[in-house]
Amino acid sequence: MKSISVQLGTAGNHSRAPRAWDWNVLFDSPTVVIALLVFVGYYLGARIGFALTFQPHPVSVLWPPNSILVAALLLTPVRIWWVILLAAFPAHCAAQVQSQVPPLMILCWFISNSCEALIGAGLTRYLVGGPIQFTSLRNAGIFCLCVVFIGPFLSSFLDAAFVVWNHWGQGSYWELIRIRFFSNVLAALIMVPLIVTWATNGLPTLRRARRSRYLEACVLFLGLFSVSYAVLYEFGSGADSALLFLPLPFLLWAAVRFGSLGASSAISIVGFLAIWSGSHGHGPFSSGTAEQDALSIQIFLIALTIPILFLAVVIEERATGETELRESESRFRVVADAAPVLIWMSGLDKLCTFFNEPWLKFTGRNLEQEIGNGWAQGVHPDDLQKCLKIYTEAFDARQPFVMQYRLRRTDGEYRWVSDNGVPRYDAQKNFAGYIGSCMDITELSRKEQALREFEERVVLAAEAAHLGVWEMDPATNELWMSDSARALFQFNSEARVNHALLQDRVHPEDRALRDSAVKGAIEARGEYEIEYRVLLPDGTLRWIGARGRCVTGENGKRTRLIGVSIDITPRRLAEAEALQHREDLGHLSRVAAMGELVASIAHELNQPLSGITSNASAGQRFIDRGDVDLRELRDLLGDIVADGRRAGDVIRGIQTMVKKGVPARQRVNLNDLVTNVARMVNPNAMLQSCALETLLEPNLPAIEADPIQLQQVLLNLVINAFDAMHDTAVPHRKVVIATEWNADGAIRTSVRDYGVGIPEEARDRLFDHFFTTKAQGLGMGLAIARSIVESHGGTIAAENVDSGGARFHFTLPIETTA
Repeated sequence: MKSISVQLGTAGNHSRAPRAWDWNVLFDSPTVVIALLVFVGYYLGARIGFALTFQPHPVSVLWPPNSILVAALLLTPVRIWWVILLAAFPAHCAAQVQSQVPPLMILCWFISNSCEALIGAGLTRYLVGGPIQFTSLRNAGIFCLCVVFIGPFLSSFLDAAFVVWNHWGQGSYWELIRIRFFSNVLAALIMVPLIVTWATNGLPTLRRARRSRYLEACVLFLGLFSVSYAVLYEFGSGADSALLFLPLPFLLWAAVRFGSLGASSAISIVGFLAIWSGSHGHGPFSSGTAEQDALSIQIFLIALTIPILFLAVVIEERATGETELRESESRFRVVADAAPVLIWMSGLDKLCTFFNEPWLKFTGRNLEQEIGNGWAQGVHPDDLQKCLKIYTEAFDARQPFVMQYRLRRTDGEYRWVSDNGVPRYDAQKNFAGYIGSCMDITELSRKEQALREFEERVVLAAEAAHLGVWEMDPATNELWMSDSARALFQFNSEARVNHALLQDRVHPEDRALRDSAVKGAIEARGEYEIEYRVLLPDGTLRWIGARGRCVTGENGKRTRLIGVSIDITPRRLAEAEALQHREDLGHLSRVAAMGELVASIAHELNQPLSGITSNASAGQRFIDRGDVDLRELRDLLGDIVADGRRAGDVIRGIQTMVKKGVPARQRVNLNDLVTNVARMVNPNAMLQSCALETLLEPNLPAIEADPIQLQQVLLNLVINAFDAMHDTAVPHRKVVIATEWNADGAIRTSVRDYGVGIPEEARDRLFDHFFTTKAQGLGMGLAIARSIVESHGGTIAAENVDSGGARFHFTLPIETTA
């Protein structure tokens, strides 16, 4: 073999492509420490290799530096492999220079060593998927294939070629390949597992070990060293070859009891003793030439190491699996006991083998009482056969099952539980039994029953109230409708209903209203309440009251529009009839009010009529005298026309007040309305010795209202104000009508008198029907006034004034709604 080292290197990780060199890693403390360890280990390994060289021919049986380089690459990240190789190069040079190797040969050997290391370590990490550990048979097989065989096999051709090319060393090309291949294989088998196992598990194992474990290890390795020394050093070449197997029991001991860590350590002791003894002419491997003895040692150690290594890995894999299984079972028991459900487990014989702590607490029994078929004693007798039938059929079919039955609790009460069972399998996918969980659903069942009863009551109430319940899916516009809702819109029970089909039965004038309400509720995730008309297939016109709400499910999904509809046709007819009665009553009230103003009206008409009579008489006298002055006659006729118009205005006002008809809304200026009413009641005020004042806010905006109805309200309040001052001294009789624009966008009109005020006991009932404080009153005036104001979207109220008298005021919004 070459006079120095037979190269055994490592390979990069093929599973992950190395990144571009990061020069910063050179300054990381861990990287610097690793580089120093590689440098020192590689150099010391070279010195040990020289010490184990067979003389007089420089044949190296084992060359540790290569194995150190391979182990370093297997243990470190791929990104610092270049640092590892860089640290090994000066150690390689230093060791080879001391052996007087030419510089070119030093460089060539390092190249071949590096290629072997990168091939072996790279393939290993690619197939393993990361750093290797000798804890599974698969990892050991990959290691032997890549690091022990492929790497040395391929690099031996390059190594031998460099030796022949540089004319360095002895032997033919193929002989050099054989020598280097076996040397590299042996180095990989002995050194790499030793370094990797101690680097990954050495210190943790030592920390966890008990004193008895230390004692056992000392006895083992002392015995192994003693027997190996006697067999491999003291016994000569003529000794029986069967004695070579004396160290085997100790190797088996190390593999069985201490796994790959103990086996690799024991193999290294045997290996180094055998090589050291043979290189110094002792032991059974010292009777032939250096080449023969080296080959004999290599074959012996390779044949001994491989089965011991695999045995240790298999034992450790099983021990690790058993440990993981125990830990998994322990974790399962902890999780199962902490779970808020009852958990059970059965084996291949259908008998239960495990119940968690909540189950045992629930039933009040121990595990021994429940395992097997003991759990069945807690099942209600009426449910047991059905329960066993479902379980047996599912077990035989290897299918999941769900069943509900009553289970006796520790206090003796039977509780409903929902039992969910599924088949379980082991790591090899073999059926291993069943596992299941039970949940107490007694309260849930009660709630479901209560919910069903509540739904039945709701349906009954909806049917009694003739309510139609419906639900719409906005995504499809499909409608679900209850039987009452279908009857309401005259859909048969089998018809598929959607939004468009229902919309077709809405009155054409109300379709836009309903469509806008539905879309607005969906877009705003809100609700709506409307009334609209429907034209049914039988020609019936009905009023429908509808209310809907947009409901969104969890996480904002499955938006639905739910609602109710009711036939409000009778109510609308009653409202129309009531409105007609109110209008009739208002008409009678206006007639009555005009009756109260008859004196003032007569006075108002007397003036223009007197003027007409006087002017007509004067015109006759002018004509009778014969000296007609046309200018004076024209003036007289003009006065007659003016007085006639004044009388006509008075008569038209009376006709308007007492005319019966449908109210007409229009733009009304309240200041003009107050002025007209003031002019109308002014004669009455004079007759009752009452001063009448108006305080009108300028520039009032017009409102949408019925002027006749508002005139009736104001007229009623003014007449009441006159009546309230019968007992007031004449100098203090005064009525003030005022208008003002409030800050909230409404117009307030008030009538203030200086009478006796409102009695305290009558204040809350002033606007009630048939309540009056007048001896001759009917109690309808203020009630009608309130009805009119509220129909205009306003409010009316009354209050006493601190300085005396009362003030009635009503407020109307500028934008009045019907």
